[in-house]
Amino acid sequence: MPASRTAFIVTAPVLTRGFTLLEMLVVLVIVALTAGVVVPRMTTMGASFDFALKREAFEQTLNGLAYQAFRDNQDFLLLGDYIETGRIDGSEPKRDPGAVLPASMRTLPMSGQSREHLPPINPAYANLKLPPGWRVSVNAPIFYRASGYCGGGAVMLEIGRAEYAYTLSPPLCHAQLTE
Repeated sequence: MPASRTAFIVTAPVLTRGFTLLEMLVVLVIVALTAGVVVPRMTTMGASFDFALKREAFEQTLNGLAYQAFRDNQDFLLLGDYIETGRIDGSEPKRDPGAVLPASMRTLPMSGQSREHLPPINPAYANLKLPPGWRVSVNAPIFYRASGYCGGGAVMLEIGRAEYAYTLSPPLCHAQLTE
């Protein structure tokens, strides 16, 4: 009798290297909780970036008014209230008529006193482009000379309930946010 050979197939123990269903569910719950916290903040972050860009563009417009007066060879006046459509007519504060001398009656002092910078005779109102809902108020006149000189002053920016005060320092009126 021939000897029968029986083949024994020895199988190695099967080692699975996957994840269990419970591990997968735990990871999915963690990812969902993280997304629930992060996604709402992403929309507010985009809105804050948009606001920062608009405010920076406003500051650049203020900083460029002295150069615009020089470039156009035209004196500018920044006074009153401005909204997205431009300056609001009649919004400048009313002055005491006795406080300002007519141009024909102005004289220079004979002593060594510092010279007062008199307002321009025929200035044009400055044009500010503002986003919707923004309002700029200037209570005291800020004069931009055709030479590029600016007398300085204060500007109030109102956005909803938030207010930002800017100081414009002569001679170029670089806008500084005051706190």
